[in-house]
Amino acid sequence: MNPFSLRNSIVSRMLIVAVLGTVLVIPISLVTGLIQDRRHTRAEAVSEVTEKWGRQQTVTGPILTIPVKRKHKLSHGTIKPYIVHAHFLPDSLDCNAELSPLIRYRGIYKVVLYTVGLHLEAAFSAPAFSENESADSEILWNDAFLTLGISDLKGIKGIHKAACEDSPLTPEPGLRTKDLVQAGFTFRTPLSPGQSRFRFVLDAGLNGSEELRFVPLGKTTQVRAHSSWADPSFVGDFLPEERDITDSSFKASWKVLHLNRNLPHFWIGPQPNLESSSFGVKLLLQVDEYQKNWRAVRYAIMFVALTFLAFGMIDVLNRSPFHPVHYTLVGLALVLFFVLLLSVSEYRSFNTSYLVASLPNIFLISAYTRGVTRRWGVAAVIAGVLVALYGFLFVLLQLEDYALLLGSMGLFLSLSLVMFLTRRIDWFGMGSGKTREEEGPGLPELPLG
Repeated sequence: MNPFSLRNSIVSRMLIVAVLGTVLVIPISLVTGLIQDRRHTRAEAVSEVTEKWGRQQTVTGPILTIPVKRKHKLSHGTIKPYIVHAHFLPDSLDCNAELSPLIRYRGIYKVVLYTVGLHLEAAFSAPAFSENESADSEILWNDAFLTLGISDLKGIKGIHKAACEDSPLTPEPGLRTKDLVQAGFTFRTPLSPGQSRFRFVLDAGLNGSEELRFVPLGKTTQVRAHSSWADPSFVGDFLPEERDITDSSFKASWKVLHLNRNLPHFWIGPQPNLESSSFGVKLLLQVDEYQKNWRAVRYAIMFVALTFLAFGMIDVLNRSPFHPVHYTLVGLALVLFFVLLLSVSEYRSFNTSYLVASLPNIFLISAYTRGVTRRWGVAAVIAGVLVALYGFLFVLLQLEDYALLLGSMGLFLSLSLVMFLTRRIDWFGMGSGKTREEEGPGLPELPLG
């Protein structure tokens, strides 16, 4: 195809532009990969800090465990004793957590940390074994112990108080059984067969990051959490019954019954599903710049298509032919906007970054259009279209819940405008390669200077 036929055949140019738009999917996908790489880099930076300070904490317990000695008769008649562990959950569990948030930096990345003052009270009723268990086995009352699960032991700042019915208890590092949790510590609590109801009290300090969770082990579990953090997210299996969120703090309280969770109150042996019903709070950062960048890139194809459509309408209606090279350079400038947005948003707020990335791009494409067409009117139209598109995309990113509705309405209006402007065009005549004089009147022309 020679240059003259390409200049005068709008259909040929539009087909080439369609191919170029498809090819631009490649650099757009590279931008998406870049966002994921930067997100992974941030995750590694956060992990380096939280690994030394304390990761997300899950508090499990306390759980009362009583060893039971059983006997197993082998095939040749020898009796071999072995130990199993009977576990009892508390009748009531009350937790009070006062979180003090901290912001730390690893390079350019923010890390949300916290220290928590934890007050915990648990009431246990007298452990009850079945008659068969009591007759056929030896219950080791003096070896009873309490287990408290802490998911990241590096975060333990100190045990300020631990007592059972006003008798001080000494925490012992490590676990005496892996039936319950993977990390934590124990308290020796010797019991007697006629042991009545008793209460366990604990005051402790923990370091953690982002999330604090609790496992509802009591027949009635009540948890209260408060902090000077204004952006909490309540996570896990249960939402708080009451919450009060202000511009500078939050308070929340949960109440969970044993009927709400799929756990027995007493069992023997391992229980792998203890943490399956955990709940708590997550300290959110106000802006996740990578999430918003990823959402912006999802609209990149639509963004490029609408911009190309604007150039195509000017090409058709005002006879300002654009070469495929012009479309290519404009398309690359549009893709570069998303790279600029990502890079600037790592240092500034997303809204500021959007403004910083979009204004130079609008100026660049408008000035390039002016240089190609030598007409200020065409450049002004392109500038107006780009301002409208960037504004439309910004609104879509802000109104996440209504993005689909607003986006579909915007596309409908765009299609309606194109259909209105091109309603009288003789597409068959335009595809024949005729010159302007041969085509005659009937093709509307925009007065773009």
